[in-house]
Amino acid sequence: MSPDSVRSLLLAGRSAPAGGARSAADRVHDDLRRDLLAGLLPYGERLVEEQLAERFATSRTPVREALRRLESDGHIVRDPAGGVRPNPPRVSSMRDIYAVRFVLEDLAVTLAAGGGDRTDQPALLRLREDWIELRDTWPELRDQIEWPDFVHADESFHLGLARASGNRAAVRYLRDINERIRVLRIHDFTTADRIEATIAEHLEIVDAACAGEVATATALMATHVEASAAVVESRVGELLARMFDAEEDPA
Repeated sequence: MSPDSVRSLLLAGRSAPAGGARSAADRVHDDLRRDLLAGLLPYGERLVEEQLAERFATSRTPVREALRRLESDGHIVRDPAGGVRPNPPRVSSMRDIYAVRFVLEDLAVTLAAGGGDRTDQPALLRLREDWIELRDTWPELRDQIEWPDFVHADESFHLGLARASGNRAAVRYLRDINERIRVLRIHDFTTADRIEATIAEHLEIVDAACAGEVATATALMATHVEASAAVVESRVGELLARMFDAEEDPA
């Protein structure tokens, strides 16, 4: 990783290009995603292109593009009739997946901190530099990005640590798990305080790994993953309650 990689990753995901206005598709996508993440759209409500175009004062083309992106990200789902509706997060298997993630994260940080034959120490140091850079520039970035997009930066940290461990299987399986639970984990990064806490926790973990403090690094990683799982489960539960309450509301 270069020192600017996480910063570049976050800026690449922002809706408005530097010095320019958001496109109509970006605006529709961002506003609808915000509503979906907040549980403001009822589970059973069909998202109709004509109605959305009227709501956002635009044509159906940018609405169609926004819906396509939201479907690709898993926020909406297409029904048998071809319409699209909010896709409620499925938490039934979340604990099982997090249990596997915990094992992989523990393996990666143990190997990275242990300095074994396959440990990539320079990569570990670059990872640390990367997140120091993000910590120092976060006050500038926080108003330039959509906060849920931080999930990609978070994934880059954990994959970077796994790569530094030298265990390619850990990288492969962790990437697969990220794909499976991203639509849930995105709810971990909807407030600035959670992002700031995550940046601080990442630095504590990588500092311990760089220092070869295996026990400290693994303990910090365990606390970090458990905290993330608890936040996700709580926020997704609140989201589902709002979605289904809105569906049942006769008004």
